[in-house]
Amino acid sequence: MARFRFALQRVLDRRLDEEEVKRRALAAIEKKRRELEDSLRARQGDIAAGRDAWRAQLVGTIDPASLRHHASASLGLFRKAQRTVLEIASLEKGMSKARAEAVEASRARRTLEILRDQRLAAFRAELDRRERVALDEFGSNLAQQQKQQAQQEEPTP
Repeated sequence: MARFRFALQRVLDRRLDEEEVKRRALAAIEKKRRELEDSLRARQGDIAAGRDAWRAQLVGTIDPASLRHHASASLGLFRKAQRTVLEIASLEKGMSKARAEAVEASRARRTLEILRDQRLAAFRAELDRRERVALDEFGSNLAQQQKQQAQQEEPTP
């Protein structure tokens, strides 16, 4: 029995590899963004904790040096948080590009898979047609043989 062999299988394999590379690149960018978001949340927590500590020192006697220290530390944390937000924003551009590339690679792979499936269906249809032709020929030959045998067995008058 004949086996189906897709002529463009190497191209399909290559496209599968390219799609995997694009997906991994997108996953790496998403991981980096999640890490930055976690870092931003931590910095926001630090800012809130510093603000609470600063408010606690406003009760009773006030130490101006300590307040200045808390204010500058809070400002430093705020600047770091702003930098983190800017990094996240720059990653969003790269992430949308990586996502578009991953979608395009998936589309290219899927196109070849559809072509493969169509060719496989055509191959199977041709195989079925050949089988029907062979069965018809076999049936025809069998009928011919039975007819000849019937004629040989008939007595001639």
